[in-house]
Amino acid sequence: MSGGRKWHMHICLLLISLFLVSNRRGNILVNCFNKEGHEAIGMVAMSGMKNDQLYELKKILNGKDLVDIGKWGHLVHNKIKEAEPMHYNLQKNDCQKTDFTCEDKNGLCLLNSIKHFYNNIMSQSSQSSQPSQPTQLSQPSQPSQPTQPTQPTHPSQSEPSVPFKYPKNVQFTDSDSLKYLVSLISDMHQPLRIGYHYDDGGKKIIITHTTNEYGKVKSDLFSYLDYELIDKMIHKYESSWYSGWTHINRIFDEHKKDEILFKKNGINVIDIWAKEIINEFCSEFYLNHYVTKFMTSRKNELHFDITKEIDIPYDLEFQMERLLRINILRAGSRISIILNHIFENKKFSNFRKKSEFDRAEYNELEKYQTASVYRSNAIFINMAIICIVLMVIFYVNIVMSRRNKMYLPDKMEGVELQGKCN
Repeated sequence: MSGGRKWHMHICLLLISLFLVSNRRGNILVNCFNKEGHEAIGMVAMSGMKNDQLYELKKILNGKDLVDIGKWGHLVHNKIKEAEPMHYNLQKNDCQKTDFTCEDKNGLCLLNSIKHFYNNIMSQSSQSSQPSQPTQLSQPSQPSQPTQPTQPTHPSQSEPSVPFKYPKNVQFTDSDSLKYLVSLISDMHQPLRIGYHYDDGGKKIIITHTTNEYGKVKSDLFSYLDYELIDKMIHKYESSWYSGWTHINRIFDEHKKDEILFKKNGINVIDIWAKEIINEFCSEFYLNHYVTKFMTSRKNELHFDITKEIDIPYDLEFQMERLLRINILRAGSRISIILNHIFENKKFSNFRKKSEFDRAEYNELEKYQTASVYRSNAIFINMAIICIVLMVIFYVNIVMSRRNKMYLPDKMEGVELQGKCN
């Protein structure tokens, strides 16, 4: 029977191995933009929302809040890959100057897209009472026509520098525009998304850094700053990360200055904020006394030498952690400033428009992925369950009964033993 038991165990191990291989080949575990970073920004933004404006926000998001929709844009672009350039605004210069010119022919650049969706929300008052028919994203469609420039209807509006043309023929609802606006402003505060073409926003800069377990990991600067550093910080400062630091009171003075700046410049303040973000990153990283040893001159411009590999020491990582925290706070603060202004000047219908983008909501996508995991591995999962059940039955009926026979004598043997004892 021991051979039979080993045979059962080998079959089960084989099934489990096949299941794990199928998971890898099916790309079930997809790496995406760090959700904790977006959630932290959402919590900061919610702390800055005023009561009346918070009511309007809940109304337009159908009861959800900014924490729930943080990474919505990235989930949508998992389905619409052509829209991914909206999350970047790389420059063809160096730290000596800033130039956020949008060179995408469809206007799919980060700052250009922020202005487009802000204008879209502020100019939808005449359309908000008429429900729009959702466009079927699952069907092949022609790209939408470029948005025709119109005169701003509110002093805070400013037309994008390039007409915006979405890769799918979609009529955005005010809810869609709001979700995109929040997601894109969050991304703007990741400095490498508005970095430099030369190093592809840090993706060509190869780094090594030390894990929390003191091992060495090779990566690129973009991935490190986009999600790896946040993961390290969460595990390193677990008790403080989930405490009350995600509140605008942490940068209250700066929040008030940004409010004044927005009232003065309207949505054009995005250009000012982006310039501050990249200039601070230049000072903290590219012009850091340690990193300057890895810089090289190209046509009177100073760039990182992408042929070299840089190790991130503790003091530099500490500076990056500080910069990451302050940018999370700034992103949430600035989102709340813009949304408070929007909801103060616009009222939205109690009847939420239907949007095809709803299928890409975070919760719905999680359900879809869970179902997909089961469907694509149903045979292996069911066979593994059957195998486990059979092993339990085998163990209870065969092994346990043998042990009972070994240690417990039957009735006749018990009588004989009792007689001998007497």
